[in-house]
Amino acid sequence: MRKLVPDYSMDTSALIDLKYLYPQDIFPTLWAELEKKVRSGNVIAPKEVFNEITKRDDELSKWAKKHKGMFKDLNAEQLKMVQKILAKRPDLVDIGKETPDADPFVVALAMTGGDYVVTSEKPRNPGGRSKIPDVCEDFGIRWMPLIEFFKDMGWKF
Repeated sequence: MRKLVPDYSMDTSALIDLKYLYPQDIFPTLWAELEKKVRSGNVIAPKEVFNEITKRDDELSKWAKKHKGMFKDLNAEQLKMVQKILAKRPDLVDIGKETPDADPFVVALAMTGGDYVVTSEKPRNPGGRSKIPDVCEDFGIRWMPLIEFFKDMGWKF
């Protein structure tokens, strides 16, 4: 049975763009609407996004810490999806980083517990590293930039 309200798996890049392009002090209604969706469980992200965001001590980090319920722990099904993703697109992550890239986890969350991925990434350029939209296309997951997410929500500000 299809859910009445879809779930959106948020990428770090989308949350960072929200912070810089739509700051809370200028767009308080947008952030209030987002927080409603977070509280209802319709906007989610993997714990790896939380880890990326909270590496800095800024407004977004403080916001994420107030909304910890949005950030989901990895389960066995998602781990299998991450393995499939990385088998197909090993260049999606930077192996040398201390903190694992959140990208495969964002897509795996959408594959197992969400419907859509919200990201500010664009498909890769020829010869470049794989990006979230490439992985979404590989696995038949719908992805959208922030503005499309706003439209999907029916938000007008």
